[in-house]
Amino acid sequence: MIALEMETQAQANKKTAALRSWISLNQDGQGTVLDLDKYAIMRRVNIHARDLRLLDPLLSYPSTILGREKVIVLNLEHIKAIITAEEVSV
Repeated sequence: MIALEMETQAQANKKTAALRSWISLNQDGQGTVLDLDKYAIMRRVNIHARDLRLLDPLLSYPSTILGREKVIVLNLEHIKAIITAEEVSV
């Protein structure tokens, strides 16, 4: 029963997550605008929330290049990107 309550609470939190616009560039350079919340982008590129925090404009982080197994998270002041083998999301 506690697990069900926690799952319900997690779903409620997901519904209130703010959407952010991303420009996704594929291998051919074709761009697509995506409006995704943080949970959708975490699933799309397979990263943890702690890694996604580096890109939060409300938090102050120094310029960072974070390498993970299949993803590079890039924060260079006004340039924020997630780089995978298939696409770059800016």
